[in-house]
Amino acid sequence: MAGAGVLAAAGLVAKVLSAIYRVPFQNLVGNTGFYVYQQVYPIYGIGMVLALSGWPLFISKIITEQPDDAHQQLVARRLFWSLVGISAVLFTIVFGGAPALALAMGGNIRLTPVIRAVAWMFWFMPFLAVGRGFAQGQRNMIPTATSQVVEQIVRVAIIIGVAWWGVHTGWSDYRIGEWATFGATIAGLAATLFLVRTLRGVWQQPITLTVKRDKTITWRHLFKRLWFEGGLLALLAALLVLLQLVDSFSTKALLETFGLSAAKAEYTKGVYDRGQPLVQLGMVLATGLSTSLLPALRQHFVRQDNVALRHDFQLTMRLAIILSGVSAIGLVAVMPAVNQLLFGSREGSVALSWFVLAIVPATLMTIATSALQSFDRTRTRGLIWLVWVTMTVKAGLNVWLIPHWGITGASIATTVALLPILGYALLRLPRTLWQGWLPQKWWLKLLGTLVVTGAFAKMATLVSDSLFGVSRGASVLTAVVTVIVGAVAFVVMVATTDLLTTEEWEALPKGDRLYAILKRGKE
Repeated sequence: MAGAGVLAAAGLVAKVLSAIYRVPFQNLVGNTGFYVYQQVYPIYGIGMVLALSGWPLFISKIITEQPDDAHQQLVARRLFWSLVGISAVLFTIVFGGAPALALAMGGNIRLTPVIRAVAWMFWFMPFLAVGRGFAQGQRNMIPTATSQVVEQIVRVAIIIGVAWWGVHTGWSDYRIGEWATFGATIAGLAATLFLVRTLRGVWQQPITLTVKRDKTITWRHLFKRLWFEGGLLALLAALLVLLQLVDSFSTKALLETFGLSAAKAEYTKGVYDRGQPLVQLGMVLATGLSTSLLPALRQHFVRQDNVALRHDFQLTMRLAIILSGVSAIGLVAVMPAVNQLLFGSREGSVALSWFVLAIVPATLMTIATSALQSFDRTRTRGLIWLVWVTMTVKAGLNVWLIPHWGITGASIATTVALLPILGYALLRLPRTLWQGWLPQKWWLKLLGTLVVTGAFAKMATLVSDSLFGVSRGASVLTAVVTVIVGAVAFVVMVATTDLLTTEEWEALPKGDRLYAILKRGKE
């Protein structure tokens, strides 16, 4: 649990950094420059998911299955060389196929050097995945946590530095994008250096012939498990990034079908990409709380403590539904002001309002699939098939909606595409987990709380706009007033309806103190 807490804390820091840096970057390079970076970002995102969460989680699992240090080291070595082979294939596809990928991304051949710049990052994937996975398998979470934070800090510093330098020296948007994406490779090198001591442990002792002949850890067996089990974890973790990849290949061309020129389509796609950091920020609190609770589910499952298992699962789901719901509603209410505050204009506020609704299904899907992994109820082929279905639904909805509604159609497509895999994951959970999971009239209380919170926040936005104006400076005041009004309305409604139990209050940051104050107020 302590190790899980370290990883959760590092994950939150990395998530916040990953979301926040896009704001100053967009402010420096503008919407077209942001478009250039975001077009290629999904390639980086997929690589980092593989190296950070998908394969390390699988490697740690297979390491813990081994009977001794010799078996652990042999498994890690064979998985390392397997990943080197996969990295070589990925590098060849991305670097060599960069012109074709650029043309597929809206016919923009100028993206070729930007795509090639990010391809170098794949060579560090074996070092990062095996280093992190080997340490986690030995119950040492510090190397993973440290390397994760170091990687994000270095990458963000390079991106912002490149953007500032490029703007002040007159670089083109594409040259800025090229060097900004190459920052991922430098960040990967920095993270690898922090894992050198762990990686040395993989080659610490010679392996006997008896261990090498163990049929459970043959090259073929390990590679098959890496591809299917590890690939499933990676696909699930990368699902939102994969939807971004669908947008990279389809949105610009479809916006031209909508009636925009090529330059205007790039600019508008840059406006649409503002939604990514907003969704990430909206998911931070809900996924952070759930991440800290989910490791307990595995412990209860192994011990067959069904009462505690059901209790912690229900607590996690209720908090996730409430927090993701209020995050989405709050962002919709304050959207015009927060859009201008962060990105300098109110363009695309309707589309971004639809986009942030994806916070709810994305958060619940993350928790449900993590719970399935804890309960050993993941059907590999079923979930992999549904990942491709999700991407197909997203692509189909883009083709249908964008020519009629522009980027608003793309936002709706993202939210709707997440529903099938969310429904499948919830249905796959054991039915016993849902027994008596909701107090009486809980959904009605939740709906009332969200409606009242959203209504008060929206009224605060409208009143503040009329009083302070709609400049960027005024949007700061509007956002602050709206957040305060919305937060007060939410807390009052939760306390009035008893939506949260005493235990759920205590699970929230400073919730015990707030609950004590509200309790005294009632008395």
